[in-house]
Amino acid sequence: MLSVQLPVKSGDNDVTGRATAMTNEPIADQNSARFVPPAPAALRGEGSFVRRLSSKFVEAMGRFAAWPLLVALRRALLLSLPLVLVGAFAHFVNALLSFSFVSALPSEVIAALRALCSTLAGGTFGLVALVVVAGFSHSLAVLVSTRADRYPVNPASASVVALACFFIVVAPETLERWKDALSSSRGLPAALVVAVSASYLFLFLARRPRFRLRLRGFGGDPLVGDLFSILPAGMITLFVFAAIRQIQVSFGGPDLTTTLSTAISAPFAGAEPSALVSAAYVLVRQSIWFLGGHGGNMLAPVLEQMMTAADGARAAGSATAITWNFFPIYSAYGGSGSTLCLILALLYSDKEPAIRRLAWLSLLPAFINVNEPLLFGLPLILNPLYVVPFILTPVVQSLIAYAATIGGFVPVADQTVSWTMPTLFSGYLATGSSAGVVLQLVSLAVGMVLYLPFVRIARRLRVAANAEAMRTLIEASESTEVVHGHRLIDLHGTAGHLASVLARDLVDALGSSDRLFLQYQPQVCIEERRVFGVEALLRWNHEIYGLIPPSVTVALAEDMHFADQLGEHVLRLACRQRAAWASSVPGDLIVSVNVSPLQLQDASFDRRVLRVLAEEKLDPHLVELEITESTSLAPAAQAIGALLRLRKAGVRIALDDFGMGHTSLHYLRELPLDTLKIDRSLTFTSQGDLNEHVIRSIVTLSRTLGLRAVVEGIEQPEQLPRFIDLGCARFQGYLFSRPLESGPCLDYILANAGVAA
Repeated sequence: MLSVQLPVKSGDNDVTGRATAMTNEPIADQNSARFVPPAPAALRGEGSFVRRLSSKFVEAMGRFAAWPLLVALRRALLLSLPLVLVGAFAHFVNALLSFSFVSALPSEVIAALRALCSTLAGGTFGLVALVVVAGFSHSLAVLVSTRADRYPVNPASASVVALACFFIVVAPETLERWKDALSSSRGLPAALVVAVSASYLFLFLARRPRFRLRLRGFGGDPLVGDLFSILPAGMITLFVFAAIRQIQVSFGGPDLTTTLSTAISAPFAGAEPSALVSAAYVLVRQSIWFLGGHGGNMLAPVLEQMMTAADGARAAGSATAITWNFFPIYSAYGGSGSTLCLILALLYSDKEPAIRRLAWLSLLPAFINVNEPLLFGLPLILNPLYVVPFILTPVVQSLIAYAATIGGFVPVADQTVSWTMPTLFSGYLATGSSAGVVLQLVSLAVGMVLYLPFVRIARRLRVAANAEAMRTLIEASESTEVVHGHRLIDLHGTAGHLASVLARDLVDALGSSDRLFLQYQPQVCIEERRVFGVEALLRWNHEIYGLIPPSVTVALAEDMHFADQLGEHVLRLACRQRAAWASSVPGDLIVSVNVSPLQLQDASFDRRVLRVLAEEKLDPHLVELEITESTSLAPAAQAIGALLRLRKAGVRIALDDFGMGHTSLHYLRELPLDTLKIDRSLTFTSQGDLNEHVIRSIVTLSRTLGLRAVVEGIEQPEQLPRFIDLGCARFQGYLFSRPLESGPCLDYILANAGVAA
């Protein structure tokens, strides 16, 4: 046996020299089970003081955005998104019907289309408040619940109580006011107030034993028992909101929505139109929009008062910029919040495909000032990341427009223009001058600049949140814990959502030619001074999230019940590559492929493997299937039979991660093995420690049983001589080579062909 390190080469580079440089990189385990994603730059605290301060701000915003209250609000708004999109589309079509090019259609057709759009808008926007109340209470109940709760609360019961409180408090007197109370325009602020207060009060009471009925041995549907147990908490919550309703009525408030609108308009009573008043109006209007209300509708009395005062000032010969068109054409580009500016910022700065698709989807409606896709889809409502630009941008734009008009740079916008008139066209038509168009272009540029920093912060936060969610998925994929029959897709929070997204995308990736691919890690023999095999490792390059850890990919496939298809896909790619190398590599070079426990449970597993080998025209002796030690803890007769049949056909069998589990000698005798792969956790040894004795015993055992022993996880130069002294001769690890693409791997194999020593 050689006592010196094998000088394994890759082209002209010595691998030992490269190994040290690799130690600072994220390392994927040789079996692709452990993958540690690098921390996002936003969380490393590297660089200048400004960068560190920015990182701290991003982290603080991330913690704030993860507050259960805000998470539940965002989920509730997202639940209403399908309704809002349909309603926004109806508004969009209805607005198009106002343009002159539609006049060629028969009037009956136009009338029918308007009626259809009105029905769609009323049936969708008219239910948003109810959806938000039910969605918020349900989401909050899920978020605050834990497995350790002695008194869990069924989310459905929380929704029922919150909806009842909403109807108690809002309850208007007329049908028309009912429409307002349930709509997204006027009813949403009241819905949010009731949803938050009622849900928190009910959950506070329902999770305490003194406010619960103890029903033991209750049979039938468990939901019935859940509902009866929280009856005291629900009754107290309803009584509290009934009392609030009575207090509200006693003070003269007909309903909560009207009361809120009156209270908001009160500070503007008697105000004269000016730059300061116009800025204050826009500030309050945007704040209402941010809270989910229709700022324009709720401040309609204020706007009417301003217009009356402005008309009087003009009649008296005083200069004023305020007209009915001023705010729509100068501070609502794309709708409330000047969301056209945000769309431009997203398209310019954010490269994530999903966000760009949303921006493109929102662009056409935004040209006619319909912005619900962004308000509810990004979302903007109650999103702390965008509160500053959402409110500030229209305020700044109104001040710019006011100054430009008073300064005589732009004519007064006193020509009647529909609120659906596209930006730039509206500026020209309202002022009768191209100066109006120039002013709008300047305001759009200013708004885009104001939104850009927050778009970048949001992107960094998504990266950080995705990295944290990925860490959770990695931990779950490596554990044996199962939640509702799955390991990943039933997890709570961001991790569960990410798993669901990835699971759907994995189905598409299986049909892709480039998303799922293999890398190959060489296995070297010191005695023969050559590469004797390669292990095929699965890689998934996601279009948004980049390289997905293999353990996560496999766990998702198992959750979605297509582990067999994924395993067969990997085997086929590996066999195809080995067949392509046939004329270039040594004839006995083995390609190893990992097999999941679920694949072995398939009654047709051995037939599927042999079919792939036949179709790819590869000798079975050149393929080695790696099963994990956990698979062999209780091997079914079916699995052992399949492995025996494969072994008889010539396929080699390896036992992976050997040495840290509980495999008995009985199973070693039962399983048709050719190779033992010593677990990488044993490779970190010191002179005379327990791991060293375990490894020496495994090497002796493998020789006794006539098996090959391969040591995994060799990464540091000082490890190699120690394992050679322990009797090891076959190795796999980053010291020799990282996993490589097929081309570089072939170069490595040829550069280290070696000769028998």
